[in-house]
Amino acid sequence: MKKALLLLFLIPLLSHGQKLNKQGLEEYYLLDKGDTVNFYIYNPEKLKKTKVFLYLQGSKPAPMISSTDSAECCFNNFPKSVMKLFPKEYAFVYIQKVGVPYYANTDHYEASAKFKERNNVLDRAEVASKVLNFVVAKLYPKAQVVAVMGHSEGSDVAARLAVINKKVTHLGFASGNGAPQMFNDILFIRRKMHSGEISAEEAQTQLDAYFTGMESVFKSPSSVTGTFRGDTYKWHYSINQPPIENLLKLKIPIFLTIGSNDEAVPIEASDYIKSEFVRLQKSNLTYKVYPNSNHSYVELLLNGESMDHWLELCDDFAEFIENNSR
Repeated sequence: MKKALLLLFLIPLLSHGQKLNKQGLEEYYLLDKGDTVNFYIYNPEKLKKTKVFLYLQGSKPAPMISSTDSAECCFNNFPKSVMKLFPKEYAFVYIQKVGVPYYANTDHYEASAKFKERNNVLDRAEVASKVLNFVVAKLYPKAQVVAVMGHSEGSDVAARLAVINKKVTHLGFASGNGAPQMFNDILFIRRKMHSGEISAEEAQTQLDAYFTGMESVFKSPSSVTGTFRGDTYKWHYSINQPPIENLLKLKIPIFLTIGSNDEAVPIEASDYIKSEFVRLQKSNLTYKVYPNSNHSYVELLLNGESMDHWLELCDDFAEFIENNSR
């Protein structure tokens, strides 16, 4: 009976280990505020690395790998294709959000209470800083390049991280905005009004309701029980700390990118970042727009087909790092 119970206990662990081996990942963890922070390094060849690349994903509580009832494991919810093609001297680091499992069947998966409690830009930046300190001090102490790329919400996290952790040498700010999140939401409503999708009266009704909700957020900015539009007040408060304030503090090279047809972040919000760097005569920003591409850098071609520019983006960032390293 004891052997049977032990076997039942080990099966999930063996399965987890097998998935890790299949993905070419090494798993590490830290304790933070009583919670476990899991992070993963892609290094299937077990090579000594001279550079570190930390990738910070967007806002969804996506497991590292997932399946559905109709499709067996595995969907990679981390950029494995990028890791495989990136220069071999890089250790590729990916942090799993607190409260999110390594693997889940997404047909039956819901975000945990712990994820909702810990999920916000400021908390994520603090966690990322601790992970980065561990990676550099314990695993790759000779790393001369510590590059960080954040996509979508991850760009806000990356900008904050680069300010609080001086180990960051290069920053990739992808599909993010310089202004508070409120600017995005307001601009999209106004766009609908100007395109005729909604009337001016309906736009104003939506905006009035939006401002009322955001007033509640800023009255209780640390609340993880109060919610607005599906997210906690604390999440809204954190995402509305303007990234431009962090970006302008940085002296390290910054690679700013966005798709011109981004449906989640108005391109004007990235143009705003560029305009502030021009106005203040700061020369450490490189700005690249991917024409006709969406939030995930996928371009819809005139013949109805699509072209994915994600790998191009990562190649561009790798070249940017190379050209801006001492």
